[in-house]
Amino acid sequence: MTLCNALDSFILDQRLKGNTDKTIRGYQGFLSQFITWLEKNEITSATELTLKHVQSYQLHIGSRQCENKSQKLTRRTVRTYMRHIRIFLSYCYAEGFIIEPIHLKLKLPKAEKPVIEILTDDEIELLLSVFGDDILARRNRAIICLMLDCGLRVSEVVGVSAADINFANAYLKVTGKGRKSRIVPIGQKVKTALTDYIHERSTIGGKLFLSSRETPLTSAGIIQLMNRLKNQTGIHRLHAHLLRHTFATNFLIHGLGDVHDLSRLLGHSELKITESYLHLASYYSILQNRARQTYLDIKEARKL
Repeated sequence: MTLCNALDSFILDQRLKGNTDKTIRGYQGFLSQFITWLEKNEITSATELTLKHVQSYQLHIGSRQCENKSQKLTRRTVRTYMRHIRIFLSYCYAEGFIIEPIHLKLKLPKAEKPVIEILTDDEIELLLSVFGDDILARRNRAIICLMLDCGLRVSEVVGVSAADINFANAYLKVTGKGRKSRIVPIGQKVKTALTDYIHERSTIGGKLFLSSRETPLTSAGIIQLMNRLKNQTGIHRLHAHLLRHTFATNFLIHGLGDVHDLSRLLGHSELKITESYLHLASYYSILQNRARQTYLDIKEARKL
């Protein structure tokens, strides 16, 4: 079995499992680069592949530079590459394409864990204040409210249909990663924003969020929206996923539920993914709850 044939078989398996086109394109991209590198090193058959080859590739991409940049790829990016490769190797072993369980021996690099600076209450008010009253402004406000108050991913926002909203019982049906559906409650502010937008639409059915040409809004369209809002508000760290981080952190800070509830609302496949928000929420809780004076300030005040 050649490596190219093994990749074709793996991609077919991913399609049969019902994975999204975006997920499959990700596998295709990462694994094609891996196989091209192996072929340059005269490894073309799956049976020739060893742990040493995979580790050498990991060192290779770890020393690579980002496109058009002087910096090397981050550990997080390298980890993403290797995670895709490990899943591919697991498939190859299960199918008998390779003899050695390389995936079990492969150690992923530890990724950086930067502290996320979520949006402040003032920044959220600023963000919601920039919208006008035309149909696109109402659409954009509804999108931002959904992402801030429900923690939706970009792909989930563009996938929402009018039929997914239950105004009477205040919830939204969301189709997330792996086409897994979940129910997300919506608050009054979100209901108002959605209602204001829907009332301006010329049609009711189909995808909820439409472009100016009345075609379904794409993920790229939301990314462009975020870039415009970044310039309008001056919040330079603004990006779509920051709204999801802000939702998740505030959910825990304000006691709207526990980490299990949050995991279900976010559509996470594993609880440990959600648990990172516990640490983030604890930082912000300390900042919000402590007295404004620090230890050194108190010492200085006692001298006076």
